[in-house]
Amino acid sequence: MERLTDNHIKMFLEQAPIYTWCEYKKPQVNRASLHINEIEAYCENCQQSRPFQDFRSRGSGAGFAVEAVKTGNSYFEFSCVSCRKETHYFHVRQIVDEETIKLQKYGEFPRKLLDRDKVLQKFFKEDSEYYEKAIICLANGYGIASFAYFRRILENNISRLLDLLLEDAESTDQNEEIRNAIGELKNETPMSNKIKIANSALPQYLKPDGLNPLGKLYQILSEGVHTYSDKECLQKAVGAKECIRFLIGELTSRHEHRSRFKSMVGRL
Repeated sequence: MERLTDNHIKMFLEQAPIYTWCEYKKPQVNRASLHINEIEAYCENCQQSRPFQDFRSRGSGAGFAVEAVKTGNSYFEFSCVSCRKETHYFHVRQIVDEETIKLQKYGEFPRKLLDRDKVLQKFFKEDSEYYEKAIICLANGYGIASFAYFRRILENNISRLLDLLLEDAESTDQNEEIRNAIGELKNETPMSNKIKIANSALPQYLKPDGLNPLGKLYQILSEGVHTYSDKECLQKAVGAKECIRFLIGELTSRHEHRSRFKSMVGRL
């Protein structure tokens, strides 16, 4: 568990789903409130991501002892530094004990936009209903439900993902070991074997810093929702989404670049 800092509060306000609890160690130095000066958010007026700051006047507090933040409610108000026309509001419940601070965002306006990735929407078009439900569950912090939906989507589309990997391996002349490993994953073999095989079925450019997104996806396919807490399921659902997004995004981009290059050079 990490010790609460301004950056933790910033990340919590920017990213935490509504009604989800986040727990931190109490800061070593007393702070009278959870107040921070700035967050990053999308400004509808500017039509891009901007810094948002708290422009409300606050007393200096000079000469007064700082009391530690207590259990209660906190209110946040941030306005776009560029246009000053859009303001974001947050209501947060904090529960403070001797060692920890728990935070829950119970109000947010404007409501956070659902993160619908166009590449994933296109790839999952046959499972668009499941994908939409998975995104809604993620946005609202429903961990078990979001994990179940992403596992179902992955089960339904893993063969298509392997086809993309095999097409990329063949068109870029990857070594035979990688092509064989991808082929083995398409066969009916125990999931424990598939996890091992998946770790050798990707070229290095698809394993940033040695992390293997395909191995992680097969591990997720082997796991059931009944053994994990709601929080753990939420983390696994986010991880599944990012692994799929990375693989499909990289493969789709490379395919488009190759096609565009062949088209351009073919006309010379």
